[in-house]
Amino acid sequence: MIYGVCYRMALRETGRRLRLRRTGWIPPGARVRHYDELGEDAQILVRELAGRPRTAPELDDLDDGDFVKFTDYYQVRTR
Repeated sequence: MIYGVCYRMALRETGRRLRLRRTGWIPPGARVRHYDELGEDAQILVRELAGRPRTAPELDDLDDGDFVKFTDYYQVRTR
């Protein structure tokens, strides 16, 4: 459970945390994922993290450096 939401997602067992950072620039060749093409668990995570200074456990559906088109473009960062 993260921020009161129960997740059934496939978490990576790396101990790394994922966050989304709003961006206005997408580099050429970057992988862009559209919100409606993500799995249900990744969509929930994007809704929870977009525009907020929060992190969540890393999951299999999103990779470090990916971009997600949601209400704006967000870059996925893990640490």
